[in-house]
Amino acid sequence: MCAYLSPSTVVQPLIHRWYAVPFVAAPHTGALNLTKRHLPALRSYLKGPERHARALSNPDMFGAPFIDPGPAGPAGIAELLERTLATGEPRVRMAEDIDAGRTMLRKLGDGRGLAGLYGELPQSLRGLTELVYDTGNNPCLRFFESLVYRSAAAQPEAQVVSLLERHDPEQPFVYSSPILPNGPGRTDLEVPFCSELLDELFAARLHSVDVEELADRFGLDGARREGFRRLFTEEEPRRYQPNLTGEVRMRFFGHASVVLDFGGFTVMTDPTLGYDGDGFEQHYSIADLPETIDVVVLSHGHSDHFSLETLLQLRRRIGTIVVPQCSGGSLADIGLRVMLEHYGFTNVVELGDMQSLETGPAKITALPFLGEHGELDIRAKMVPMVRLGGRGFLFATDTSPVDPTIYDLVAEEIGTIDALFIGLECVGAPMSWLYGPLLEAPLAREHSEDRALKGSFAAPADRLAEQLGARQIFVYALGIEPWLKHLTGCRYDPEAEQLKQEVILRDLAGARDVKSELLYVTAERFWPVGDARVTV
Repeated sequence: MCAYLSPSTVVQPLIHRWYAVPFVAAPHTGALNLTKRHLPALRSYLKGPERHARALSNPDMFGAPFIDPGPAGPAGIAELLERTLATGEPRVRMAEDIDAGRTMLRKLGDGRGLAGLYGELPQSLRGLTELVYDTGNNPCLRFFESLVYRSAAAQPEAQVVSLLERHDPEQPFVYSSPILPNGPGRTDLEVPFCSELLDELFAARLHSVDVEELADRFGLDGARREGFRRLFTEEEPRRYQPNLTGEVRMRFFGHASVVLDFGGFTVMTDPTLGYDGDGFEQHYSIADLPETIDVVVLSHGHSDHFSLETLLQLRRRIGTIVVPQCSGGSLADIGLRVMLEHYGFTNVVELGDMQSLETGPAKITALPFLGEHGELDIRAKMVPMVRLGGRGFLFATDTSPVDPTIYDLVAEEIGTIDALFIGLECVGAPMSWLYGPLLEAPLAREHSEDRALKGSFAAPADRLAEQLGARQIFVYALGIEPWLKHLTGCRYDPEAEQLKQEVILRDLAGARDVKSELLYVTAERFWPVGDARVTV
């Protein structure tokens, strides 16, 4: 049977059955998440499954650290714990060795030379780390990330690409609950994420394949083979219509995912996409993308902006991927280029602050990104400025303009801002919610909350727009698209502070005769070709 991969088929990359967010996909941070988050969560559930169920019966607790095992129940969690302890030893060992290496440095790194300590390093860290001091004379481990991906802790054998026949609106929060096997409509492909077989599978979104031959190559039989067949359709996919209007077209795909199209040349930001058949048919889905996306721009490494789920499906459809440059080697500041290249991506370009890439009719400039990272020294983040068709689009995502002086300094190079896209995630999760497993010691609760992963309020966003002369404001990246709830933990609530701030921003901007608009679910807008030489 020749058929197409259905536009409703959901793709979920997993490692040890946990959703492969960036800090799970990187071996060293994945090791710490396994030992300090995932294994304790499994044990906590098995100690009191009724406590977890009781907590999750309150809809407001959806994003809280409680496990929903689905139909597998406690037996499924017990089986996963046993299997993880048996197969996850390389990551468990690396996590233990990172803690041991840090303990050694705290004890012996008192300002003296560190060369004599390399022989004391735990075995799994040897050759993967450099012992260094920062300028405050604090000793720390620096990781050679390209080598870390070559270590046993990379665990390609623990990687699974799990396929669902269609989106499950009841799927639990992926940070809190593992995705167990053998669920209804679920078929697992036991291949590493870098497998070229996956490229052949995802090419079937647009070009028909011999389903039985592909099933043979994935080694599927029995129930898994039958489930694999159900993921395909003989209905031809709808075809992308390039924008040949002579204007610049913007399509909003949800959250922070925007496609700019000028004469068929496309630039996409932070692709985190939904699927057909998810119950929200009015939005653009992965089936509405062009066969080739000329440029994909990733603003930072948080999982709602850096989605391996979406990126793996587009791996052979992307011309160039632009990512922010990291500092190189710290646990919190994982390298996005190194990760993507390890997982089979090519033509990945890093941009440091104020560096630009010109490709085709587009120019992408990386502006400094302040905020939303818990005041950790994380460099792999940028505010992308995209110039296309003589128009300027600034994607401020989750930045918080705590020091607007930056934009005074770069205004001349930015040029005219036709549209400022900015998130108003002004509440944010406590810093430890994301970065806790990476810290050497627990952070006081009040400090974690004070350093919450939050973006801008309305007033600073309006001041930024005025400062840059933005002609229009789009509020986006609030995580409220219903088909992304399992990833963001959020839902549309007009009483939420973020949406109240959106109304305030509308009023503030309106008083200056500037339109501010909330992007939610779907949108399409056009701009006539502008004069790229115009500056603020």
